[in-house]
Amino acid sequence: MVNGDMTRPNFSAMSKSELKRYLLDNRNDTEAFHALMDKINSEPDQRFYTVDEANLLQDLIEAKRHSKENL
Repeated sequence: MVNGDMTRPNFSAMSKSELKRYLLDNRNDTEAFHALMDKINSEPDQRFYTVDEANLLQDLIEAKRHSKENL
């Protein structure tokens, strides 16, 4: 998309969702990837989970679903 007739999208004006959609179609666009990472990193109160924590969360979700099915 960087030929003479086409201009690059304004990544800073795009929302996170728009950037994700754009990246699905333009997976090798490192500039867009970095713009998305900048948006994600600028969000307050980020929480990163370990693999063990993610697995525990999945177990809790499944237990909750199972308990609702047995009501």
